[in-house]
Amino acid sequence: MSEITPEKPATRLPADYYSAPVSEKDRMLPRWVTIGCGTAALLILILLFGAGAFVNSGGGTSAIGWFFGRMQSEILAMCDRDVKPQQKTDFAAEMSALQVRVAKGKVKSDDLLEVFRIIRDDAGDEDVTSAELEELTNKLRAINTQR
Repeated sequence: MSEITPEKPATRLPADYYSAPVSEKDRMLPRWVTIGCGTAALLILILLFGAGAFVNSGGGTSAIGWFFGRMQSEILAMCDRDVKPQQKTDFAAEMSALQVRVAKGKVKSDDLLEVFRIIRDDAGDEDVTSAELEELTNKLRAINTQR
């Protein structure tokens, strides 16, 4: 060879790289990593398609009903002693009516976000007062009377 071209190149040429058989020492990652990541990706895709089928078949409505029922029981459990039984009954009735309206798709998402904000603020100290429960009930009543 000449002085310009070395006899053995310092780096592997692309043609040599692609024409050579794959060996374990040439791999960037061990084989178990690529198989494990591929399997994990496949499982995630299967779970996502399964969740989509569940929601599309009406399971989303039952999940929302369960979620609202859980919120209702937690809020009622956090009520102070000064909360009257009538207030709890009114709240439960309005929350149940909201569940029905959400299942029918008649509630705007902005209204739900406002309800969630009030619940977050009221339950943040894990103590729901009479005034807080009354505010939440009035907001629920306002949403339930909308068209």
